Amino acid sequence: MAPGPRGAGRLLALARYLIDAGEYPWATGLLAGRIGALPAGPARAAAHLLLSEGADLLAEQEHLAQAISDSAADPGLHAQALARQAMLLAVDRVERVAEAEQVAGQALAAASSAGPDDQRRALVALAWARVLAGRGVEDLAARAAALPPGTTSLYESSVDRPAGVRLAFRGELAAAREVFGGLLVAAEQRGEAGSGAVMTIQLCEVELRAGDAAAAAAALGELEQWGVLEAQAQATGRLLALLAAVRGDAGQAGALAARVVAGSEAAPSPWDRLEARRAAGVAALLARDPQQAVTSLAAVWQHTQREGIQDPGAFPVAGDLAEALAETGQFAAAGAVTGRLAALAGAQQHPWGLATADRAAAVITLTRGYDDAAAAQLAAAAGAYRALGAGWEAARALLVAGRAQRRAKKRAAARESLQAARAGFEQLGCPGWAQAAAAELDRVSGRRAAPAGGLTPGERRVAELAAAGLSNKQVAAQLYLSVTTVHSHLRGVYAKLGVTSRAQLARRLGTGG
Repeated sequence: MAPGPRGAGRLLALARYLIDAGEYPWATGLLAGRIGALPAGPARAAAHLLLSEGADLLAEQEHLAQAISDSAADPGLHAQALARQAMLLAVDRVERVAEAEQVAGQALAAASSAGPDDQRRALVALAWARVLAGRGVEDLAARAAALPPGTTSLYESSVDRPAGVRLAFRGELAAAREVFGGLLVAAEQRGEAGSGAVMTIQLCEVELRAGDAAAAAAALGELEQWGVLEAQAQATGRLLALLAAVRGDAGQAGALAARVVAGSEAAPSPWDRLEARRAAGVAALLARDPQQAVTSLAAVWQHTQREGIQDPGAFPVAGDLAEALAETGQFAAAGAVTGRLAALAGAQQHPWGLATADRAAAVITLTRGYDDAAAAQLAAAAGAYRALGAGWEAARALLVAGRAQRRAKKRAAARESLQAARAGFEQLGCPGWAQAAAAELDRVSGRRAAPAGGLTPGERRVAELAAAGLSNKQVAAQLYLSVTTVHSHLRGVYAKLGVTSRAQLARRLGTGG
């Protein structure tokens, strides 16, 4: 027997209460067994909307399709279903961005005869699609600000959130930090735990883009105070992977990223997987494994091309991918990536994109052979990053410049670049990257003379690790050197110390093996 209007209303209200309390399985069980008895139209559409909230991506799509079909007579419900469909495409699946924008436009049209909450949801959905497409949302923010107060949560209804994300994508980090700081204060005042967790995650992402490892770790620690919801907890896997990559712990970053990509974390979203692959690619570059970096970063880059993601800072892999491609000798592919990045950045007057296009072009040139103009271009890119507050990327640009200058025997310039890189990494709390810069400094001839018959600083570091029992591959990974370089250092160490094995080396250095 089908429930009457009051019975349907009570059923939907109970399901809403259970979902708000995080009891998705209970709410799903309650609705799944009764949805067929609900009258066709708005009641059934509302039930499908509720069921979509706790569903996986495939089931969510099916419920939303039913909700859109059943809600045609109710503008508010219809707008909600369309807005959710647009969010599913743009944010949850990170795909078909042009279609997401079209659906969000339909939601906004339907919401024009509905309440302010429905209009805000539609405006937020449209803003996310536009941000990924590389376009501004100022007009949408103004429309949202002109609406009367509503009842939906900040993270669902505030256009300021996607607007702040766009600032972060563009490298305008101070402005993004201000936006999310304000939203976090508003969430605290409203007592919205979910919104507080979301805004804390956004602040963490801003600090990761700045490369401030300590501030990013502090933001992650703040999540605990919000009693993190499952949806926010899922994001921490890729945030931890990115934090490890920023700190310079290549092994941990790779392992954490692999867990997210493989689905070992709780139901990772496509967004989480893309960011985890970015973390893995950066870690591979640090470990001097450019082919692995290409594999991870190219998957992200190809996804953005295929799905219409036009903001080059949305999943910012272009500069790193160009570097990895150049290091593997794929110069044509590296040039193609840099060309697309430069075109997008120029059309959008994208501060981060413009700096990164300059960096990528300079890296390609320097990988082919040393060029003073390219080195100057790379230094200028580092300056542009610093102006944006992206100190980590500035230091990484200087590390690449110093490495190229060392290979070209531009010793004074190499020391200057590498010392600045190391200082930048140390200031930001990135010890692995600082160690990589220090290892390059050790290889600059003339930095510190070895005593007659003694070991150079670089040889001593290799010798101590080898004497401690590490293999050549493990030594190379820890010191950010190639295995060939480690082998060469050990050959020199053995000759200087008159030893022929690791056991003799351990005794000679007094390490005990």
